[in-house]
Amino acid sequence: MKQKVLAHIGSLMGGMVHNINTPLMWIMGRAQLVQSRNEKLDSLNGNDGEELRTIKAKNSKDLKSIQDGADKIDHILKSLGYKIQMANEGYTSIELREFLERETDFLLADMRFKHETKREVTSGPQSCYVKFDYNALACAFTGIIDTIMDVTEKGRNLKISLENGAILFRCPELKLTPEVRARIESVCLEIRGRADIVMGGEDEAEISLWIRDT
Repeated sequence: MKQKVLAHIGSLMGGMVHNINTPLMWIMGRAQLVQSRNEKLDSLNGNDGEELRTIKAKNSKDLKSIQDGADKIDHILKSLGYKIQMANEGYTSIELREFLERETDFLLADMRFKHETKREVTSGPQSCYVKFDYNALACAFTGIIDTIMDVTEKGRNLKISLENGAILFRCPELKLTPEVRARIESVCLEIRGRADIVMGGEDEAEISLWIRDT
């Protein structure tokens, strides 16, 4: 299972580079503007108060933009580091809120998940730890999401949440046909016996992973 997780990381590396490059180019552009304005300050005198205020306001705005871009890159790198570390640890203690955050951050490297899926991820305020095989859980988690994206059209609505220790996937566009159910069972095969997989829902399809602390 570890090799499967690492292979999945490798398959999304192109998307991850794209996601890093976009804010990085923005940071570089904003930094050049700030530098250009700072150089202009040398030519101003005390009578140019209005222009000084304008430059200060623009620099403040761009510095905030640079920080936002740095935060995006930080999230991407943290999600990558998390997956590699956890894949190497294998059977370990998993904090499910962090798991949800890092896994969904990482999946933004999948352009279908990032651009073709309306996402809502909630994990609640309380920590929730389980002792589990990270690689098996990660494969089941991404396998369920891949299945949902494969059998629904772009523009799909996907809600992922942590509720009472269970990971829930809700998608109103998903039809739980026998074929879809069989595929969900297949991607969750490695966690069978250590987690309960429940499929149902009326107004919207719901898939639940009830994870037992093993």
